[in-house]
Amino acid sequence: MGRLLEVENLTVSFRTDEGLITPVQGVSFGVDAGRTLGIVGESGSGKSVSTKAVMRLLPVSARIGDQSCIAFTDRDGARIDVHALRPGARALRRLRGGEIGMIFQEPMASFSPVYTIGNQIMETIRLHKGLRGAAARDLAVEMLTKVGISNPAARVDQYPHELSGGMRQRAMIALALSAGPRLLIADEPTTALDVTIQAQVLDLMAGLQRDLGMAMIFITHDLGVIAQVADEVAVMYLGTIVEQGPVRQLLKTPAHPYTQGLIAAIPRLDRIDNRLTPVPGEIPSPSARPSGCPFRSRCAQAILGVCDRTPPPLTRLGGGQSVRCHLHDRARAVA
Repeated sequence: MGRLLEVENLTVSFRTDEGLITPVQGVSFGVDAGRTLGIVGESGSGKSVSTKAVMRLLPVSARIGDQSCIAFTDRDGARIDVHALRPGARALRRLRGGEIGMIFQEPMASFSPVYTIGNQIMETIRLHKGLRGAAARDLAVEMLTKVGISNPAARVDQYPHELSGGMRQRAMIALALSAGPRLLIADEPTTALDVTIQAQVLDLMAGLQRDLGMAMIFITHDLGVIAQVADEVAVMYLGTIVEQGPVRQLLKTPAHPYTQGLIAAIPRLDRIDNRLTPVPGEIPSPSARPSGCPFRSRCAQAILGVCDRTPPPLTRLGGGQSVRCHLHDRARAVA
């Protein structure tokens, strides 16, 4: 299958009235063709900023670090340096939508309220498929059918506000897939949905991924969702990846105290009498990043004089799992 997307040492900074802040710092991850990478973490951990950098959807106040590398392999086998593409360039327009599609958390913020659902899907089809008129409309109806929207021939002429939340999210998926992307980025696509509709949308996306053979990056704060959809998982905290590895291995043997805390905070039906155990404290602002380990201000296992002074190095644990934590770094040194 091979590597489809490779992100190395991604750093993103923003110019603000308070100075320069860096919400993403030294992030590296990759996605293989046909596979799913889950990115999990609390709000403010840098998940969405990292993937918007891949899509080049960051505001003009953003700056990507000079040492950052975002490489994508297109359907012709050519390796594209995404960071080097000029804004507005034809190659970037072809990549964004044609090679990489994106589903946003709230479809009402993504669809224009003054155009029909079908009109907006057909615009994507015209740009990336070159189809017009009846052919574009037929493909739009076909995509609405694929995502399980009832009576698609009528829905194609409806406006976003005329659809329910679940229907809008399905239409957003149809829009993202209408150009046949090789990679789909899903930014918390089920957060605003109730549990029943959420399960339906997750099943739909898994089925479409199998049928179309595309890769996927799935962003969420819900480890339960990650367990359902992902092959690999990256755990982000305050702009860095603190742990990464195969999803089953990582959830079974979490190595980082933050990952352990996220798993412990998941409600369990077999322990309904037990109190939930949230991760203590709150994630700091990127403008007030702690020295040393970014998690040390909330970590019960922090080592005084080590975690507060030195950023933890990457430690490989075997089986594709890696962690940034001094506990494992020191254990390896002793061993």
